[in-house]
Amino acid sequence: MADDRIVSLDVGSQQVTAASFSKTSGGGLRLDKLHRSDLVGDPNEDAGRNAQTKMALKEAAKSLALGKAETKYTISSNPVLMKFASLPAIDGEKLEEIVGFEAQQQVPYPIDEVVWDYQLVGDPGGFEVEVILAAVKADELDDIDDLVTGAGIKTCGADISPIALYNALRFNYSDIDGTVMLIDIGARTTDLVFMEGNEVFIRTIKLGGAEISRSIAKEFGIDFPVADAKKVNDGFVALGGPYADHEDPEIAGMSKIIRNSLTRMHSEIMRTINFYRSQQGGSAPQIALLSGASTSLPFIREFFAEKLNIPIDHFNALRNITVSSKLEQDGIASQAHTLGTLVGSALQQAGPTPAAIDLVPASVKAERAMDKKKPALIMAVAVLVALLGALGFFFQRGSALSDQKAASISDKADDLTFNHKKIEDLKKKIEDIDEKQKPFFDAALQRVYWVRAFDYLSGMMEMDTMWITGLTPMSEGIPVIEADSLSSGGGADGSQIIDALLVQGLWRKDRDSGKEAQMVFDFFERLKEDAKARTEAGLDPFFDLTESDLKDSEVKVDGGVDGDRYAYTWQFTLPLPESNRVPFTK
Repeated sequence: MADDRIVSLDVGSQQVTAASFSKTSGGGLRLDKLHRSDLVGDPNEDAGRNAQTKMALKEAAKSLALGKAETKYTISSNPVLMKFASLPAIDGEKLEEIVGFEAQQQVPYPIDEVVWDYQLVGDPGGFEVEVILAAVKADELDDIDDLVTGAGIKTCGADISPIALYNALRFNYSDIDGTVMLIDIGARTTDLVFMEGNEVFIRTIKLGGAEISRSIAKEFGIDFPVADAKKVNDGFVALGGPYADHEDPEIAGMSKIIRNSLTRMHSEIMRTINFYRSQQGGSAPQIALLSGASTSLPFIREFFAEKLNIPIDHFNALRNITVSSKLEQDGIASQAHTLGTLVGSALQQAGPTPAAIDLVPASVKAERAMDKKKPALIMAVAVLVALLGALGFFFQRGSALSDQKAASISDKADDLTFNHKKIEDLKKKIEDIDEKQKPFFDAALQRVYWVRAFDYLSGMMEMDTMWITGLTPMSEGIPVIEADSLSSGGGADGSQIIDALLVQGLWRKDRDSGKEAQMVFDFFERLKEDAKARTEAGLDPFFDLTESDLKDSEVKVDGGVDGDRYAYTWQFTLPLPESNRVPFTK
């Protein structure tokens, strides 16, 4: 009898959870079984961690009676690199090629040493598409996969926690208007998921619940497991202000440590909200939902409500999920905010979801390749049997027809020789055409960058009394046209590498604000601050200004005399990041 269960497994740093679901008659999901095993110790200390995880996985397999049922497991965002990129809206294989090119630029490891996948998001039909890239080092994913398969569990691939959370969020809270921010506090990391209509933005903060326990252990001079147990059993978030401390000095001190750790997290959350609004064009969140085991701490909702000044609630991953009557309802309801990854993974296995990133470890890739080969192998065996039978028949008559066939084959050989030459000529023409179209393909990629760079420069100007009159590509400090005519620099093929832009323009006095030449220096400082913000957010800046100052950039401004001219000239050089430098061939 076929196993129709949908099994999802969350391999976390501090706990292993597993659940089995089934489809309901109305097309929804029903939670049938749930298992949870906590892991003891600091997740940053790997000694014994794998043995604990493997034992917890075996307990989950036994509790859910998995047998040979295929299981989709979810890994945390800690080892995963996620990037967002805007690419030209091109259909078909060309888009695959462009995404592959973008992945090589964004992933800081050799592309053949990582497992990666992507998802297109946002509203279709525009000139550009938003792409989520996710990559993890292949050996790290294989290590996790070995733990799962070593526990006797049959796997069918890996999800990542932020994507699973987004799918669960869309499924359960699609009726909420405006921007929703999900704050998922894990052991090592905190994932921020923004949902605004069909748009999504995700950022991972390298701060989680284990950091809170580590601070408690350091402050009280105790081991991590003891500190973690104290946090779970007696910990709460200090309210601050006029509220009285707890009567137990130790618990009161611990509550303040927890509040300090969450305050650092709040600073990172605010930076992410500001980046989402300024760089991604998003809106401020109207509501925040708390997810993860650490959000069970008492008064954590009040803390974030005070800091963020918006409504705060716990994320209910079972809001639109049916719970089996065989499960203890109150106990399951109290854990609903910790089940987002399990629900999101189950939704992806049940049918199409808004986002689906599939990271395939080596064992699953090999099994999928074998499954693809099975029909061909079966067909090959059938063909071989038929061929042997046919050979027996033809051998009986072969001697009589051999001379006749030999003459016929000789004629066909001449025809094949002639056709072979024509095919080779056509293959050569195809190679020539492919070689000619390559510059156009590269130009399409570069065009997107230059259009965005020019639009970016225009958008960073705050005053209409300053404008750009010239943008000159530079190579090693020389305009590329002059460099070409002087035959200096360039690569072995004679091309020049555009490594900077010389920006020239005019300014005139602003009659309203009274600003004069200072507006040019302010413009440069805004470009520098934006480059710094993009770098800190893990995004590539348009211009490499993180180490530049006004002197290094050779900012030249004609101060002039008020009224002697309509406008005065200015210029400065903007270095390009290594990833955005492009060749120029005359």
